[in-house]
Amino acid sequence: MKFGHHKTVLLYLVVVLACLAAARALMAHGGEARLVKLMPWQKERVVRVLAAERSELGVYGSDRRIEMITIGDRSCVVGPVIALDVDDAYGFDVDEAVDLTLTYVPELTAPFTVGWDQNGGEGIGVSKRIQPQLGAMFRSLTLTLDRARLGGQGIRHTDIAVGGQGGIVLCDVEIVRSHSTVAPTAFGQLQLEVTDAGSQRPIPVRAGVYDWTGRAPLPSKQALLVHRFTDEVRLVWVNGRTLWPSENRQAFYVNGTYETRLPVGTYELVLTRGPEYRVAHSSFEVLDGEVSRVSVSMKRYADLPALGWFSGDSHVHIQRHRVDDEAVWGQLAAEDVHIANLLEMGNIAGTHFKQPAWGEEGQFGRDTYMLVSGQEDPRTVQRGHTIHHNLYRPFHQDPDSYFLYHRVFEESHRQGGVSGYAHLGQLFNGRRGLALDVPFGIVDFIEVLQGGRLFGDIWYSFLNLGYNVLPVAGADFPYFGPTLPGVERTYVKLDGPFSVEAFFDAFLRGRVFVSNGPFLEFTVNGHEIGEEIQVERGTRLQIEAKASLNPDVDQLSQLELLVHGEVVASEPAAGRDRVLLRTELTADRSMWLAVRAAGQRQERRDAIVAHSAATVVIVNDEPFWKPEAVPELVALQRAQLQELMESRIAPDDDLEPWETRYLLLQQWERQRSLLESRVEEADARYRGLLERLQASSGRASEHKDHP
Repeated sequence: MKFGHHKTVLLYLVVVLACLAAARALMAHGGEARLVKLMPWQKERVVRVLAAERSELGVYGSDRRIEMITIGDRSCVVGPVIALDVDDAYGFDVDEAVDLTLTYVPELTAPFTVGWDQNGGEGIGVSKRIQPQLGAMFRSLTLTLDRARLGGQGIRHTDIAVGGQGGIVLCDVEIVRSHSTVAPTAFGQLQLEVTDAGSQRPIPVRAGVYDWTGRAPLPSKQALLVHRFTDEVRLVWVNGRTLWPSENRQAFYVNGTYETRLPVGTYELVLTRGPEYRVAHSSFEVLDGEVSRVSVSMKRYADLPALGWFSGDSHVHIQRHRVDDEAVWGQLAAEDVHIANLLEMGNIAGTHFKQPAWGEEGQFGRDTYMLVSGQEDPRTVQRGHTIHHNLYRPFHQDPDSYFLYHRVFEESHRQGGVSGYAHLGQLFNGRRGLALDVPFGIVDFIEVLQGGRLFGDIWYSFLNLGYNVLPVAGADFPYFGPTLPGVERTYVKLDGPFSVEAFFDAFLRGRVFVSNGPFLEFTVNGHEIGEEIQVERGTRLQIEAKASLNPDVDQLSQLELLVHGEVVASEPAAGRDRVLLRTELTADRSMWLAVRAAGQRQERRDAIVAHSAATVVIVNDEPFWKPEAVPELVALQRAQLQELMESRIAPDDDLEPWETRYLLLQQWERQRSLLESRVEEADARYRGLLERLQASSGRASEHKDHP
């Protein structure tokens, strides 16, 4: 086999010009957080070919080489995922079977799948996993793409994606339409108005419109533009973890009013606005040449702001080109998220999802819905991803000090920021970073709810050592599925008028619960969530907790009371959407208490849950730790410190290894020694907990022997 490059001069010039145009577009957007390359590969009926590590069409690859090679007399494209943009003049926004013939090199291709922009249902068609057929230099296969749309819903507005984790070598493609699409001949107009039932004012919502086949007509320009990485789209995918009452799961956002031209017929209409609102699910008719006026009044299930509770999403990646980006504001307001933390995302090589301003100058909003600049940075695969909210200026470490996370935490706190660890405290080895940073008192929170999963183990381990770290929840849009903003959210209770500063001040006081559906109330002797209560030994604690869950989201299952992470009382919902739990405890020692509610949906990565921050009860000035667990938990954290210092870095597990691989390998070996003294100090602080425990145990024993 012969490997090499073969291009005509004309093709070379075309590709160079296209690459320059793409580079200019990326510079305007501030950079691309995905691995995407325009490839010099021309095929009939295909106007662009991209090699990428993801497709936005259900096909995901890895950081595998991307290049053009020649095998035999064929020019082949190599990549983890190959995305194809079908010529709109050949087919655009159709609804029919399309035959796709692929010619690939089986010896150089791993198992792969094909994804396409599809009408109806999920809006994404994905083939079964295809095993390469060995024994020949080339193999060809033909797949029929059912109900193909060719509407540009994939990465950079592509239509078809081919690939997988091990990559593919693709040498030819052929796309043949069946031309069975029935073009409509009669049209009418839809005029939609959506208002809040209480205020009667127009409000932003997430909307779905589907014809009798489940097809979602492409939204008009009145739908809000959604920034998905560097793509700008109007249709978004509503994944299975997200509130949506229809089996058709493509949606768009509107800011109170919407108008579009539609073929004549009957349509399904879905409108949602987060878990505090009831779903609006109905139908309407479009008649030939007529205007269908549809008015919907969105009714609340619960009004948490009226009780002082305001929601926030800790983790949203949307680049703003200007502070007052109305489309971004509309999307977050449509999800009923009051504080949208838009995170500039950094790695050792640079930053993505740039924000145009910081502090008050970077805030934009109205009606208590605010966009706020923050950062997810530093981020490494060696010690986790960190988040810093409410900053007045970003702080990106140089590569030669990037692993010294504490400098960013300290700078954040100098600015009055709020800082913590992302991704459940678990992904990208966040356990190691937490083990190092928590004992210094610089970690305010752990993102314990994300991706439909509440992960309390790491959080509980620090609470049980006496470190009152707070919980947050975040969707990590446009990652994690992808998901949509506000699917997981943090509720914070304010004592007075709403403002960004009041939100973060209340957060730091612990007035917090996290949720992807249920709502919580919790008092201990009248003290609310997150408060610290000083009592004498033997004091009776009157516990009252409430949970409620919008039945459009899920059916409430139960409400639990936890002490030191263990369930000590529970109340089943028994078919009700609201539950009250009352009980009494004796304060025989210091402790932390919290409540947790769950819906019926309890898959490991698809659960409906809520969890309060810890309410701390201090008895006779003793620590609120769990004494019997301290030795084991100290050993666990010390082991994490040892693992941090002794483990080799795995740069290919980083989220952007094509940018960071070399720097991570180089800089970790250089900076490991810079962390030694801080690791030793953290280890000493953990050992100090053991000494304190032993001393308190000795005093307790002495008190018992000499009453």
